[in-house]
Amino acid sequence: MSELNTLLEFARAGQQPAGKLLLVLDENAAHLPPPPQADALALCNRIDIHDIASQATWQSLYSDFDFSAPELAGTRLACYRISKEKRVVEHVLQALWSLLPVGGELVCAGYKNEGVKTFAKRLQAASGSAPVLERGEQQFHMYRFTKHDTAFTPLNDSDYHALQAIGQWQGHELWSKPGIFAWDRLDAGSLFLLEQLPLLKLKPGSLQCGLDLGCGYGLLALALLQMGCRQVVATDNNAAAVRACTHNLQQWLQQQNGEHQKPEQAQTVQVLAADCGQGIRERSELILCNPPFHQGFAVEQSLSDRFLQTTRRLLRSKGQALFVVNTFIPLERKAAALFADVQTLADNRHFKVIRLAKPLR
Repeated sequence: MSELNTLLEFARAGQQPAGKLLLVLDENAAHLPPPPQADALALCNRIDIHDIASQATWQSLYSDFDFSAPELAGTRLACYRISKEKRVVEHVLQALWSLLPVGGELVCAGYKNEGVKTFAKRLQAASGSAPVLERGEQQFHMYRFTKHDTAFTPLNDSDYHALQAIGQWQGHELWSKPGIFAWDRLDAGSLFLLEQLPLLKLKPGSLQCGLDLGCGYGLLALALLQMGCRQVVATDNNAAAVRACTHNLQQWLQQQNGEHQKPEQAQTVQVLAADCGQGIRERSELILCNPPFHQGFAVEQSLSDRFLQTTRRLLRSKGQALFVVNTFIPLERKAAALFADVQTLADNRHFKVIRLAKPLR
């Protein structure tokens, strides 16, 4: 039985309150069953998980875990398979507790080595509610909390929805927030990729179209703008990343417009919620990518395969792509079947930067 089946069965087997069921999904949606009751909703922060839930006939909402949506009113049973990032978990638990009425129930679940026991203890201390614990297979733990009153000590969610300044890249302030990979710093892998851009020997202002595939808060997309790329597309499956990237790129454009940019030098940006570039049709001259290799808590090397296949589809015949990955990812071998030109430009024993050209189509 899948994790989510186990979670939903446990949640509904107790003293279930009459009313709406809410299932909160982050990266873990494998083998999602159909909704167990008519008035059931799924809330997802990733567009691919939202699509999976919709295909499984759930009424699904896509947002950066915004619990103010009117569709969530009346929720009395909330189920949450915990996320990987601590601040996301604490935000979701706190928001769910606030959403539930007195008498409502919250069930959170995860594996013991993922920290679910720690989060359950924090929720117990914050709410004063002692949970009922059910142990599933392979240390999959489920905790059922009943809301007896409204008293609650806030958890540390780092002001989850607020964009926060995290540093500068070439004089431009970057903003980010919890829920994005490496949200509170300039990512070392992306910085290593940007150090290799001069090796491409691109003429200033020569780029018409560039793509940041898996953009996060948009550091690589910002670099494309700063290189003079006329049309920049950035894409990510994560609602938090789409919001932060949009903010950073729009800030750049406003700054440039304020400096009286000539019409013939005008730049445009498009930030899309998409699963690995799905839905994009226009090909780019330069693609920059720092692909994920985790799916939830697990290492998922097939993710790099998907990003390579998308790059082959979206790279122009005479274009170039730069990937940065951890040194243990065999990207060169994977790319050899998709590109006629594969080169390792740099390797610092932590990351390596791979140049791809001449897509085989």
